[in-house]
Amino acid sequence: MLKELLVVIKESNYISKSKISKKLKISEELIEEGFEQLIRMGYIKEDVRGIKCDVGCKSCPHSKSCDKMPIKTIMITEKGERLLAK
Repeated sequence: MLKELLVVIKESNYISKSKISKKLKISEELIEEGFEQLIRMGYIKEDVRGIKCDVGCKSCPHSKSCDKMPIKTIMITEKGERLLAK
């Protein structure tokens, strides 16, 4: 299941655990556990990026449309790429 999950991650432009769950026909909880295992094993890594802004929200013309939500990305490591090449 972990290699199948890695393949789906590789093929996806946007990663949604619910979409992956439906595609692989397993629960979202198992998908979450799979992500955690792949991270522990060094096949993928997470990168959380927040939006940094030096302008105060009150004076910013974009404050109503700015979500300031951190963005989490999943990247396949070199080790993960080698596993997929097998």
